[in-house]
Amino acid sequence: MSGIQYLVCLWILLITQSRFVRSDIQFIEKHEGDSVVFPCAIEQRNPAPFGVYLKRSWLVPNEILFMHTGEDFKMKYDHDKSRTIVSGDPINHTLNVTISELTTKDTDRYYCEFIVENPSSEDEHIPGKTEFFLLVTADTPASVDSGRIETCSGGSVVLPCLPAEEGLAVEGVSLKRQKGQEPVEVLYDSRRHHGNEPPSYSQFPAERFRLTSALGPGGITYNLTLQQLQPEDSALYSCQLLQRDRPDSHASLGRRALFVSVKGDDCSCSSSSTLLYALSSAVVVLLLTIVFVGICLCKLRPSVKPNRQAPIYEDMAGFKDLKSSTKLAPNHLEDTVSVYNNTSVKKSCPENHYESPTGALCPRNETQT
Repeated sequence: MSGIQYLVCLWILLITQSRFVRSDIQFIEKHEGDSVVFPCAIEQRNPAPFGVYLKRSWLVPNEILFMHTGEDFKMKYDHDKSRTIVSGDPINHTLNVTISELTTKDTDRYYCEFIVENPSSEDEHIPGKTEFFLLVTADTPASVDSGRIETCSGGSVVLPCLPAEEGLAVEGVSLKRQKGQEPVEVLYDSRRHHGNEPPSYSQFPAERFRLTSALGPGGITYNLTLQQLQPEDSALYSCQLLQRDRPDSHASLGRRALFVSVKGDDCSCSSSSTLLYALSSAVVVLLLTIVFVGICLCKLRPSVKPNRQAPIYEDMAGFKDLKSSTKLAPNHLEDTVSVYNNTSVKKSCPENHYESPTGALCPRNETQT
């Protein structure tokens, strides 16, 4: 396996082993008497899911309904079945759940959970692609502008405080929180007395909130910062300025309400996963760049074969052979007998140049003696 293939495999492993992909959250605002549609869907897979749940996960964690493929859906509470319609089948990886005649008690976070059979172990529970936050209000349509803010446990959020009417002097601030059916005032600070209540009170300790003001293009703006939030502080908040010559409104939210979602321990894991994802991406890209540049440099570099230098011992041997052949040339001529005398050619004696350059160690013939 080449270096690039190895890096690609490592990159795929980092992605598949990390929990980077999370469900999207869709904010839905409805009014009492309206209906809502929850589209449940997951990616195509084999085997296909055989069942699906619709569940609530915040104010009232509970199962709403369950549907098995090829069968009618079943409700947790029978009195809700008359206002619920399910179209589609979980085996098709998608279906729609419609709930009508909504009330403020239906405000909650909803999600779908598909059930897939696993022959080797327990059945898999796979959440749908989207999670839904449903806000059902009793106010008239278009009277409240809603939004959503997410933070981690121990974090903070900034809530804008809007006046009921422009041009009136500001005398205080009121913060309302809605978790159930009706909003509850959790912070009040005013120059004038509020009924039997003291001029200032709060369900938050003093170190957990701060009111600031700043001069902007449209005049003075006020913001309320809530600090050290915990998951149980998740709710719908509305900050409203108290103005002179205008009665306080304690039974309804202000012109703008924000749903504050405070995540628990998994929030820090999500942040570290995101950081790990970014760091691993940078490292892999850097490694791939280095490998690519190295390959390009190797291809562009001219290939020059170095001249092979003969070993020194070969040169010395050649020099000795040349010297020996030059020195012993007369002896070879003397030992050679003319072929015209019909005599055999006398072979020269093999010589050991390291013992005697004249061949003294060769055996002598009797004629020579």
